[in-house]
Amino acid sequence: MTKSDADRLTLFVAAFGLAISLGGLILAGRHAALSAAAGSALALVNLLVLRTLVLRLVDGDVHLKLPFLALVFVKMGAIMALVYWAIAHGWVEPIAFTVGLSSLVIGLITGSLVLTRSGSRSEY
Repeated sequence: MTKSDADRLTLFVAAFGLAISLGGLILAGRHAALSAAAGSALALVNLLVLRTLVLRLVDGDVHLKLPFLALVFVKMGAIMALVYWAIAHGWVEPIAFTVGLSSLVIGLITGSLVLTRSGSRSEY
């Protein structure tokens, strides 16, 4: 995967996050749309941070990789705590927030299918 492919996947995730948030606004109102937007933003930040950490893990000296590997686990714990905190304090609607978080999965799957399909066409 090239850097431009990774950037395109990021755009797919952002586009699905926007579409989910707008859909929430139309179907369920402002609070649901803001909850979906918060979930989408968290999913996008998660993707960008994870991509940066994984690039650091792949490149470089073996002795320098351990702190970045630890950061992957710290990042996951921090995101889980943030999700719990937002839902427990009633700042977001749980279903809309979860649907917003799903923009990561939907965007990555759709983007991968589109990039694979366009890559197979260019080989012929």
